[in-house]
Amino acid sequence: MKFLLIKYIHQVLKNYSLKSLLILSYPIGFIYYLLTPKSNIKLNKRKKNIINYSPLKVKINYVKYWIETIWLSKDGYTSQILQNVEIINEDEVKKLNKNYSSFIIALPHVGNWEFAIPMGKLLNLNLLAVAEPLSNKRILDWFTHLRESLGCKIVLGGKGQNTYQKISAFLDEGYHVCLLADRHVGKSGVGVEFFNQLAAFPKGPVALSLEKQVPIIAASFLMIDNKYKLVFGKPFIVPHFENDAQSIQHGLKVLSKEMEKLILLDPNQWHSIQPVWTSEY
Repeated sequence: MKFLLIKYIHQVLKNYSLKSLLILSYPIGFIYYLLTPKSNIKLNKRKKNIINYSPLKVKINYVKYWIETIWLSKDGYTSQILQNVEIINEDEVKKLNKNYSSFIIALPHVGNWEFAIPMGKLLNLNLLAVAEPLSNKRILDWFTHLRESLGCKIVLGGKGQNTYQKISAFLDEGYHVCLLADRHVGKSGVGVEFFNQLAAFPKGPVALSLEKQVPIIAASFLMIDNKYKLVFGKPFIVPHFENDAQSIQHGLKVLSKEMEKLILLDPNQWHSIQPVWTSEY
């Protein structure tokens, strides 16, 4: 039922102007905000660490993300989005392409990373990303097909999938691996300072950089001043220290600062409404 509903809504929305459809995010987002008071209380506590943070705006932008994603198609992107995208710090990617056959792209939950996928071809990137398993296989297959049609190979993550080993092998094959990196799924991860609080980050991106000695570059795709922007940070490689744990801790510290910079471009497009800091669990 859920799959059929998503498919039907997609068939309807893809025929409309995205700019017009996004107007719906304001009333829907406001209703969503009113219906989730417990979440709002938790998110309000983030204001003391993140300037200009607004739970209401975050939830409106979260609705925007879903409208964009369900509307998205290859043809729609080409006709309505592609010409309105500006790439920030593109030279950093060109330098990486010149010196490395593969690298890791670390993503925060900012804006809409699906909208960044078609830009990979323009940047000469061979993109690959990990999708977390969903209980509804038909919905999972639909999202997988969407992302692969846009230009990103999808590898299924989750328990028993040997995800780390698979990604390591794909890096050897010259893929540019996209990994969400600002929140660990579940109550685990490695502790790192993030906006002056202790957060649990996944160690995967940093551990892969350490093992393969390939760079990590942070990136996000968001709307700024009515224009879509694909923003890249400053790349880095996790160096070998006395032991792997020390190296990973150092790498996570650098990565968290890169995540902060991207989030501060517009904190309200950081729609990570799940727990991030250890104090939120």
